[in-house]
Amino acid sequence: MNWVKENRNQLAINNYVRKADAKTNYWLDLSEGRINHYRELSDNFNIIIYGDEDIETDFYIIPFEELKHLLLEDNFAKSEGRRRWIGNIINHHISLSNTGVKLNIAHRYSVPISLVIGPLILSTEGTNDYAIENAKREIQIRIKQSSFRKKVLKNFDHKCCLTGIKENDLLVASHIIPWSTKIDTRLSPHNGLCLSTLYDSLFDKGYFTLNEKFEVTIASKLDELSIQTQNWLNEISGKVISNPVQYEISQIALEYHRNTIFDKF
Repeated sequence: MNWVKENRNQLAINNYVRKADAKTNYWLDLSEGRINHYRELSDNFNIIIYGDEDIETDFYIIPFEELKHLLLEDNFAKSEGRRRWIGNIINHHISLSNTGVKLNIAHRYSVPISLVIGPLILSTEGTNDYAIENAKREIQIRIKQSSFRKKVLKNFDHKCCLTGIKENDLLVASHIIPWSTKIDTRLSPHNGLCLSTLYDSLFDKGYFTLNEKFEVTIASKLDELSIQTQNWLNEISGKVISNPVQYEISQIALEYHRNTIFDKF
């Protein structure tokens, strides 16, 4: 279940939560009345928008401060006499009708916030408590990502599991199930491969995958690709990844990659 839907009642105490219609380019609307309700408490609230109810991480948590320059009376939707703004989200860009603006909110995608609810802190001169808390969250995420990288690289003896490249700045802790798809696999070393930057990109985009024997399977559209890309893929076709040192690679994660990402470009 979507994390926001599951926790909506608790989140809505201090944040404006809206459901976007995933079937129609994530159509959404925002009510002036609800916006004003939260503004009366403090400007330090989030506008939380969630989409597909079956995808745990399909949500955006956007500080009101980042959207308020678009939430003007002149931009109200011209329908039904209701005082609201309507828009949609396409490719992580939110656009509201009558603004002509497409705001990139990719960095606000699938990053949960604390469910520990306390009273909203009213802003006082010279302080920005929301910015401080937001910075703390971002630092915590980076620390966790760094821990994931260390475990994955160590699991493959600090070498690309396909090429043996060992230069640290050319190695990536590659997620098999993407970071944005499922919260509980984000930091699991069972969901990680140590790959060079080149093969990390090719794996991430679905140009190759691994079968149940950890052998490389390359895309069926090989002939449609550039000669150089064909060469890169042919170099690893049928190759078996090096053995992990400590954490076995999840067959469930690989099955997800084969079914959902591989050959879908």
